[in-house]
Amino acid sequence: MKAAPVYLLLLALGAGPLAASTLEYAGQRLDLRAQARACYLGLFSLYDVDYFRETANSDEPTRCVRVSYLRQFSSAALDEATLKVFAQRHGADVADRYREELARIGDVYEAVNPGDRYTYCVAEGGGAALLRDGTPTLRLEYGDFARRFLQIWVSSDDDPASPEWAFGSC
Repeated sequence: MKAAPVYLLLLALGAGPLAASTLEYAGQRLDLRAQARACYLGLFSLYDVDYFRETANSDEPTRCVRVSYLRQFSSAALDEATLKVFAQRHGADVADRYREELARIGDVYEAVNPGDRYTYCVAEGGGAALLRDGTPTLRLEYGDFARRFLQIWVSSDDDPASPEWAFGSC
């Protein structure tokens, strides 16, 4: 009985169960490699991001970002931010080339509250999926777009242990 309070204290301090450090996607176990908090102007916390990557050495490994929201955002705000950031990262001409894919993503966005999560995974070979609180909401087949969309959060993951975040952190 004494173990229960110690376990709860460890959970509260962030030493959660092993499941928190892995993510299952498409039959693969991905390991948590990095975490960051996104902030606006360095002051306002927006969301936490967990970066997962498969352990196998591959030219194009499966990887995921799990975005855990710390604030409330409407679906329209999520869509607007996605379009703006995608165009900033890749240019207006590339955003225009992928306007149909971006519209499909905007169509499935739902408003988020603190604690809600979207997970975006790019599989080896380029297909991708967007999940809302663990439930698949959209499948993307275009490899180039799938990789570019991941760059909303991770601008480079050449070093799998330390990705280069594409957003301002706290």
